[in-house]
Amino acid sequence: MAKLDGTYIYESFRPDTAPPTPLVPWAPPSTLSVITDSTGKVDGKLAIPLPPGAPVPELVLTITGRITPAVAGKLPEGVELTGKGGRGSVNELRGYFVHGGTGSVIVGNIVAIQNDPAGQPDGTSGPFVLVRTD
Repeated sequence: MAKLDGTYIYESFRPDTAPPTPLVPWAPPSTLSVITDSTGKVDGKLAIPLPPGAPVPELVLTITGRITPAVAGKLPEGVELTGKGGRGSVNELRGYFVHGGTGSVIVGNIVAIQNDPAGQPDGTSGPFVLVRTD
């Protein structure tokens, strides 16, 4: 079973109706720090930097979830994560490990379930990427 232990750079993107760009950054590059236990349970935090002058330097979301097993010939091993915090927000992520690249990478989809920190409507979804930094 893969582990998600470590520190990652997190970036996400959302749909944009303004041509010619179909996707725009949703969250600025952020830091995800996580650990995985022996059962595949994931815990950690996502620190999203805020603009200069904000009352705090970053918004911290609590991350929980699990490693998901591969399904032979159908789905690679992956993760299901939930991020909670900041104004009662809830976001769900489903991603997959990409092996064979230059490092540990996870790609997938994020869905804003409730009170998105960036103010997007509930149900907004888009791609995300996690790139390990340590």
